[in-house]
Amino acid sequence: MLNLLVAVDHSLEASFALRTACLLEMQTRIRPIYVFDPPGRDISFGAGWAWKSWERETRQQAKAYIEDLVLAEKTQCANIEEPVIVMGDPISEITGYFWKGGFDLLVIGAPFRDWDTLALSRRFWQAAKKARQGLPLLVVRHFKNIHQVVALTDGGGPAESALGILIRLTSFLSFEITLVGLPRGSGPAAETETLNLERGLAILKEKGIEASGRKVSDFSAGEFSQKLKGSDLVVSPYLKDDTHTHFHGLPDHDLQAVLFYIGWD
Repeated sequence: MLNLLVAVDHSLEASFALRTACLLEMQTRIRPIYVFDPPGRDISFGAGWAWKSWERETRQQAKAYIEDLVLAEKTQCANIEEPVIVMGDPISEITGYFWKGGFDLLVIGAPFRDWDTLALSRRFWQAAKKARQGLPLLVVRHFKNIHQVVALTDGGGPAESALGILIRLTSFLSFEITLVGLPRGSGPAAETETLNLERGLAILKEKGIEASGRKVSDFSAGEFSQKLKGSDLVVSPYLKDDTHTHFHGLPDHDLQAVLFYIGWD
């Protein structure tokens, strides 16, 4: 059983996120969460009852705003539960609810509040760093069945945690995996790529999962971008600062879906 938290609003991308969560069929519990940040949230009312009345009314409006979307998806997917409605900053409220509720995976459609895939990953990394918590994050841009997966590994803890989430998904979905070794550490790049690739393949094999493997340096110019673009899902550790070099030159809209494991260290 997987417990999924799905961030929603009144958008097509939110529908894609819910539908992707529903690909896992009846083996999941799906909890939508909607964060509203109405004008006047920081206004100080003169009496407690006035604040409570305003909050109750705005919360009802927020629920009505997403009700049709959630209901439409729920008719096709019975394991979608009643949405949670919270007020505040979207990133901090979503992550706080995720960690408090012990969810397995956060699913979100992109763009979300004008943030695209990599911008979302950076904002969630900032929240994870502040809370000193890890965060498995699936960012969905297009809805499609998952058949081809490209998993990237640099041998670090977040990379292996990302593979751990992928391993759990193989219990519910059937897909072909290409594992790509990335360089990491102070040794020669080719050597670290090989070591990281072999370690990743061993992790998958231990769980009975077969995957083909390549080093990132084995790809010709432009070939790697095409490999990522042609996949239904990219699995990657979140690489902080400006180190998402393997995504450089590939527009966000060419990434169908990306499963990040965001570490805080």
